[in-house]
Amino acid sequence: MFQQTFVGIARGSLLLGALMMASSGGVAAQSLSGTSAHQSAGVVLHKDPFVDPLDEAAVMHRSIAGRPLMSVVRAGTRLVVAGMRGLIAMSDDNGKTWTQVSSPVRSDLLALSFPTALEGWAVGHDGVVLHTADGGKTWIKQFDGRMAATALIENYKTRIAAGDATLQPYLDQLVLNYKAGPSLPLLGVVFRDTLHGFAVGPFGMAIATDDGGKTWAPILERIENPQFLHLDAIREVAGKVYIAAEKGTVFWLDPDTGKFHRVDTGYAGSFFGVTGNEDVLLAYGLRGTVYRSADRGATWRAMQSPLHGTVTGASYVPGLRTFALVSSAGEIATADASANALHLSKSTRPTLITAVQALAGSTLVLSGLDGVSFAALR
Repeated sequence: MFQQTFVGIARGSLLLGALMMASSGGVAAQSLSGTSAHQSAGVVLHKDPFVDPLDEAAVMHRSIAGRPLMSVVRAGTRLVVAGMRGLIAMSDDNGKTWTQVSSPVRSDLLALSFPTALEGWAVGHDGVVLHTADGGKTWIKQFDGRMAATALIENYKTRIAAGDATLQPYLDQLVLNYKAGPSLPLLGVVFRDTLHGFAVGPFGMAIATDDGGKTWAPILERIENPQFLHLDAIREVAGKVYIAAEKGTVFWLDPDTGKFHRVDTGYAGSFFGVTGNEDVLLAYGLRGTVYRSADRGATWRAMQSPLHGTVTGASYVPGLRTFALVSSAGEIATADASANALHLSKSTRPTLITAVQALAGSTLVLSGLDGVSFAALR
């Protein structure tokens, strides 16, 4: 339940029930007491021994059709998707056919980042970080929650022992985060190049690497986040890095100091992502909420949104000078490059959409809880 609940943090409370169903293969989870209808009827069910998803490779399927997916991105001309139970697949023909590739874990994967056509990273539940150096064909595990519970805490302890007492609140938070075990998820990842990357998660979780993921360090102290708000996504837009967080908060990275500065937008709910171009930023969240900034994130205003579901993904399509936003209700909205107004479109197949990526022409490829689908921009 702990693992599944955090998917709700990642994509909004409206998605929680559906994601729990997807995670359990379509069977509703048992109650916390462990009592099922069969047990109450006198039938004894024998449960299989628990196997940590960090210790098992993803199951290989004949087809990924209908499999729940959480992210879709480009790796050069290739498309890569990732989703529940460690599933990763790729397509070299704009999504017409998909090939599942081996994944070293069965942990749910929530986000992808490819700074080049070959180098890419995936993150998800159990604090897992996966890396590929061949465009998604093969993956290795670089980091996970078990490693984090030791390495990140030891990092702060060492620095405090060396005289930096200001790190104590961040150490205390990490200890609290891992008190229940290593299952704390990473909800977002971004690599600015093949060496420098960030990953973020709930309860202020934030890590960084300067060596392509070989080592990771905690950076909670580099974010103006004394409340340890959930950090739901991280994205680079026009050369600047932003974090979308709860309580209407957006953080932006100051390249000179290496710190993330906080901006309160006036929105009370959670943001689940940021997208934009050279001139405009859009932050999106619950119940169709979209906020716009025309000054690189310094100030924000609420937009009139035609979307009703939680906005789960968005992308700017430079070739068409168009924004595309998708929701948990299967909706698609578009805006021109200035993003002064959003216009509702319809997906070709209603589905709970989790992410969007532009293809050639006016076609969008969508990841969702029932697999891959496509839509045409209007």
